[in-house]
Amino acid sequence: MYNRSFAHIILAIILVIWVVPFVALITTSFRSEIASKTSGFWTAFTPTELGHRFSTHDKGEPVKIKEMRGNIFQRINKDEEWFQISGEIKSIMFKGRVPDPEKPGKTKLIRKLVPAGEVMDVRGGEFVFQENGDFIWAFPEEIAPKPKNLDVFINQDPVFGAEAYFEVLLDNKDVPNALISSFIVVVPATIIPITVAAFAAYAFSWMRFPGRDWLFIIVVSLMVVPTQLAFLPILQGFNGIATWATALKQWTTDCELTNSCQFPTKSFAGLWLTHTGFGLPLAIFLLRNYIVGLPRELLESAKIDGANHMQIFIKVVVPLSVPALASFSIFQFLWIWNDLLVAMFVGPSETDNIVFPILLERQLGTFGDQLHLLNASAVISMIVPVIVFLAMQKYFIRGLLAGSVKGG
Repeated sequence: MYNRSFAHIILAIILVIWVVPFVALITTSFRSEIASKTSGFWTAFTPTELGHRFSTHDKGEPVKIKEMRGNIFQRINKDEEWFQISGEIKSIMFKGRVPDPEKPGKTKLIRKLVPAGEVMDVRGGEFVFQENGDFIWAFPEEIAPKPKNLDVFINQDPVFGAEAYFEVLLDNKDVPNALISSFIVVVPATIIPITVAAFAAYAFSWMRFPGRDWLFIIVVSLMVVPTQLAFLPILQGFNGIATWATALKQWTTDCELTNSCQFPTKSFAGLWLTHTGFGLPLAIFLLRNYIVGLPRELLESAKIDGANHMQIFIKVVVPLSVPALASFSIFQFLWIWNDLLVAMFVGPSETDNIVFPILLERQLGTFGDQLHLLNASAVISMIVPVIVFLAMQKYFIRGLLAGSVKGG
């Protein structure tokens, strides 16, 4: 009884830890810049008092009037496409000079909040507003008043819009470029290791050769090697390859005339190879434990019918191993898509070629005070993995179990 209750409490805590930041991320990405800066995401679903500034009228209008009528909400929303403000007008911040009772003949600057329905003196005229936003600005005689900017506090209704998404996708080419670069990296870096691992897993499962078990133990042991530990030899290797390729190009072409001999040490190919190397041990382990559990009679029947190892692998093993192949694809895809460390050290650093995690890291400085834009970019980066996971989730549990089956 107590163990079950304790487990439920732990599960609820984990759920809150995961769900609350996700809700905050989604909510903030659909809020306006002002709202995201001035109030927490939890206030987005209830009326919240926020400050806005509006102008009584535009320059050049009117010519001469004795009374001006308008609406504060219409003035605030006149240039707003996405976030149409609505709610109740609570007060306006009045700033002006009034006679100083302590110093006859002099004035003092005062600031006070004027509630709806109370008359205040604005540039020689009586200004009064209502909670619905209607205002009247009356003058003792016809004049052409200059526009007056006023700070108003509104008990604002919840309002959401997709402006941040259009801004990061259409007004800034960095996000589309980063999406393309991420796909350029993740597709080959998922296909290559799973293809190699499938062949290796079949060999470890159904082919006899000297040192097979010891070689499998070595492969599995590589899973415990920290990624950071392998960076130095990897970078040294890529630098050596780039130096050799540069020398070969200088020897075989006239690249020195155009100053195009230098081969980059950081490239998409480097990311493919690195992710393949880090992903292979786990892939081989999962696939081997799955393939070794396939019915032996089925493979022996194929051999009796004259099929060789390649035919058995392609026509029998691969179709039966689709759940394991798909489940590892999910693991590999999610890891590569969200990887920042390997991309920073091995991947290209040019703005047009960076992957999405690096773009998000750079946007922490660019959009540091624009939370709605930063969160919109983060949500966009989440959409693709979520789609992949939802489309292949039926294989996910099978993938978890594939590595736990005891092989023969």
